Amino acid sequence: MYRCAPRTVSALALALATAAAGLVAAPAAQAVAPAPCGTSVSDYTGTTTKDTPFVGKIVIPDAGFEDREITLSPVAPNSSLLKVEIKVSDSETTSVTGNFTLRVNPLNHGQLTFPTYTGGQGRVTDVACSAGLLPSSRVTTITGTVTTTGVERSPGILKSLSFTASRA
Repeated sequence: MYRCAPRTVSALALALATAAAGLVAAPAAQAVAPAPCGTSVSDYTGTTTKDTPFVGKIVIPDAGFEDREITLSPVAPNSSLLKVEIKVSDSETTSVTGNFTLRVNPLNHGQLTFPTYTGGQGRVTDVACSAGLLPSSRVTTITGTVTTTGVERSPGILKSLSFTASRA
């Protein structure tokens, strides 16, 4: 019968444990960074010519109120200046022109904050970009929230409402 010295047995056990741990804890594969979508100002406003406006609806969940139209129009190419129009009724449209702030989230998508006529802020929380053979970072659809008044039969109370707007 063959006997190993205690030190040899310990070294052998350590070597086997290290080898087994190496098999179990293989290095993780590098995650592929998501394609950029709306990460630069020109993705919203155009690079050399002013891009087309985003047109959509603000959803008003309160009974007796219809959804409101919203239009977000670039003022100049490669500029953060944006005109935000909200149709309040058939005969009244409110608007404000101001600069938007662009941030980029961990998914490599842009998120905007922009002024509204009530003095509150609009927030773009999700964007979609044009797809095709060559994916583009140009934004074609935005979703988010705006703060507005005149819903819930309380003209002076601000309320945050969801919207979606698109462009061709």
